[in-house]
Amino acid sequence: MRAIDKLNRFIGLYLAAFSRVFRFGIWVPLAIYAILQVAIVILAANFTNPSLYSILKPSVALLGDRNVEVMSHYPGIYLVMPSVVAWGKYILGVLFEGLVMGMAAVLFVRAYSDTPVGMNYATAFKKWLPLLIVWCFISALILAANQFIPGLFSSYLAGSPRRIMLFGISMKFVTVFIYSLFIYAIPAVIVYGNGILRALRTSLSLFAEYPVFSFFLALIPYLLTVPFSYMYENAGTIVSKFTPELMLYLLIGGVIIDMVVNFILSGTVVKFLLDERR
Repeated sequence: MRAIDKLNRFIGLYLAAFSRVFRFGIWVPLAIYAILQVAIVILAANFTNPSLYSILKPSVALLGDRNVEVMSHYPGIYLVMPSVVAWGKYILGVLFEGLVMGMAAVLFVRAYSDTPVGMNYATAFKKWLPLLIVWCFISALILAANQFIPGLFSSYLAGSPRRIMLFGISMKFVTVFIYSLFIYAIPAVIVYGNGILRALRTSLSLFAEYPVFSFFLALIPYLLTVPFSYMYENAGTIVSKFTPELMLYLLIGGVIIDMVVNFILSGTVVKFLLDERR
């Protein structure tokens, strides 16, 4: 396939997804999942509430006793909230994100079909276990890379803010690359009815055939999250130079952006798989 054909196909996938933006039914599972994530943000913001403190403290303590101490005081709570919320969303994602993306895939298959297809929410629920395992596998790889690789370069990065900044940017590309390897796996469980290993093989096969195409398919939506990630990583600056409560609204804004990203990813990848019909 010529470069111009690949570019046209790439653009076509986005046009197909955005043309379904007013199919509000597709947003339902994504919105419900976003509401659950917002609930985590609100719970974290109310950590010091006497009725919640004893319930939330053990969970926050798992991330370190220091976090409990900092979150127990104002404005320290807003310094720690991004990391606490990130772990809360990660746990929620392990349980439900595969299912939610599976539901979105079902709805996009129906949206792209000219005739009714035998897919509904039950289709995704029946595939919950393989969706969960595939999502856990991808998440574990990304988490391991972000924990292990920085340790390998710790001595090289020590004492150099410039190197740390460049390395941080590089790790974001590593994250996108790992995700792009398996970007087709979750939708393949729904679109092709793949099992766990078959879905992973399907994704790796498609990536091998369209490596740059797949990387940018993952990268473009990811770029929408970068400004929020940057602000979370610089929570100290946000808290000291602006009102600390701004962090609460940034975290909620990040949830909304994640919902949009999931819509785009589901819409483009499902359309691609339908066109490929492997």
